Amino acid sequence: MLAVFSGEVVEVPAELVAAGSRTPSPKTRASELVSRFLGSSEPAVSIQLADLGHLAYSHTNQALLRPRYSC
Repeated sequence: MLAVFSGEVVEVPAELVAAGSRTPSPKTRASELVSRFLGSSEPAVSIQLADLGHLAYSHTNQALLRPRYSC
């Protein structure tokens, strides 16, 4: 499962900001993260919440006779 939210919805934890400032590589956009997840977790479901965020999930690599559900 992947959830990416806008800064308008939640405040970014200071630890993530500090860790991100130490990396020389450019930051990955939310849409790219979701695309990578969907590409590596087929079949998957993705929901975009306007400009507020993305939710995506997949049942890839889960046992068919013991499915996991989240409520």
